[in-house]
Amino acid sequence: MLTARQPRIRIPAYVVGTPDRPADTAEAERYYSSYSGFVTANGVVPVLHVLFFLFFLGALAGVLRRADGERTGLANTALAGGTVFVALTAAGFTAEVAYPATLMRFDELPFDDQIAPLLLTIAAWFYHYCQVGTAAMIFATSIVAWRTGVLPRWTAVGAVLGVVALLHTWFPLTAALSGLVWIAVIGLVLAIQGAAPTDE
Repeated sequence: MLTARQPRIRIPAYVVGTPDRPADTAEAERYYSSYSGFVTANGVVPVLHVLFFLFFLGALAGVLRRADGERTGLANTALAGGTVFVALTAAGFTAEVAYPATLMRFDELPFDDQIAPLLLTIAAWFYHYCQVGTAAMIFATSIVAWRTGVLPRWTAVGAVLGVVALLHTWFPLTAALSGLVWIAVIGLVLAIQGAAPTDE
């Protein structure tokens, strides 16, 4: 987290929900101490994270809509939840990388011990709220999976991870990882189902 010693590169694509709000300006400065590496990792890797998630969300929404139609609106709920998740995650990435990118572009600017903590705190709160979308996506998918069997019914147990995601304000890393685990598992299930031969 922010207390880690620098130089270190954070890659929020894998730990969405960090950074924590800095305890003091010294922590914020240490967090940003390696500007070039920070911008490269946190400004490029998340682009792939967002791109691949959009493909995942499109596939998931299509599967749920074919199974449930418009009867309950749960497919649309999952799509809306995923959209909230990815939009606020991207906003968090942007807030987190904006200041070091500015320092790289304008070498003459000094480190500002007021702007840096502010942007890190804004990023943290974007990550808090993005997990509301994660939870909605997980709950809606779990209900459709249980009712229709479009996904293996054991995946409905993943609703527990939706509850964990809602605890992001208090347990940010655990909550963030729970959502990523769910996405990875459901993505694998969708890939296996898509690769399986279908009966004509």
